[in-house]
Amino acid sequence: MFTPMQRGNGDNMPALSSPVSVRRVVAELLGTHAESPSHQRVVAGNACGRGELTEMKGDTSRGSQLQLRDEILFEVADDWHDASPTATSSPPPPGEKEEQRPEHHSSMPPASPSAWQWENIAIRMRQAILLQREESVVRREMEVFAREERLAQREEQLRLLQERLAPTVATDTYRQELHEAKCELNQRERGVAQQLAAQRQEKELLDARAEELDVRQRELEEEQERLLNDTREQVERIHNSARILQEKEATVARREENCSQRESELMLQRECLFSWEASLRRQQSQLDAQRASVAKECAAARELLSRESELQELEIRLREREGSLWKTAAEKVPNEQGELKSLIEFLRGLQDELVACEPIRQGTPALS
Repeated sequence: MFTPMQRGNGDNMPALSSPVSVRRVVAELLGTHAESPSHQRVVAGNACGRGELTEMKGDTSRGSQLQLRDEILFEVADDWHDASPTATSSPPPPGEKEEQRPEHHSSMPPASPSAWQWENIAIRMRQAILLQREESVVRREMEVFAREERLAQREEQLRLLQERLAPTVATDTYRQELHEAKCELNQRERGVAQQLAAQRQEKELLDARAEELDVRQRELEEEQERLLNDTREQVERIHNSARILQEKEATVARREENCSQRESELMLQRECLFSWEASLRRQQSQLDAQRASVAKECAAARELLSRESELQELEIRLREREGSLWKTAAEKVPNEQGELKSLIEFLRGLQDELVACEPIRQGTPALS
């Protein structure tokens, strides 16, 4: 079954007109044709016929009017479809060969979703037109069947009329008219048979075209579904990438904040190090001064040690000298021990003064 065509927007009204507008145009054309003088003359001429033959010709003229209306409907539908910009190809008329039909319709899908929508709308328009044509073909078949029944009834009536009028009216003219009517009926029957065959062939072509359109529509729907799935996957990948990028940005922001904090801490540490360096330099200068003073003190201590060693040597000599003096004094002055003691005390006082004043080299020749 075909689905009805969707109406287009206001920008493409000529290309997306509904079947109602087409029927309105056809009705106006039929009304104009019915009001034309030639059509009235044909109807008047048909109405002025003779007897049963005139009535049969009136039925034939009504059938030709229906056929003319259907042909005008098909021509207007074909012109309207050829004028639409979204139509890709039109089905061939029944008189043309089947070789003129397009060999394939599996063209590449359009590049944008709007083009797919236009092609889908065009397919639905063609389906609506094919549905109208199929309904017209069915209506024609029904009219042909009804016409055949009317022709059969008319032939039976003519036969009965001929049997009823045969005893009274048996002229050559009437027989000739009956023969001509029968020949005309046979010719019309053959034309109806040919028209039925053409309509069946057209219906087969329309069915094949409808099947091709259904296959094309299914292919387009599958392609659209595949593209929608690809689009969904791409959107999901984009969302995942955006989420990962946001997480990375948050991580980078945290790292930048940590780096700024670390930088501030390092700046404070740098200032502390600068202050420590200044204090260390001050301490180094103080240590250098202390080292210089210690070096001086060490030099003085070394000098004191050398002097102490010299004083010790001098003391040893003085003791030896004192011992020798004691011996000499004991030998020379054995009875003058009081004076000797006073002399010893006097020498010890001199020794203490020498130690206090450090008369090392000046007192040595005097004592020696």
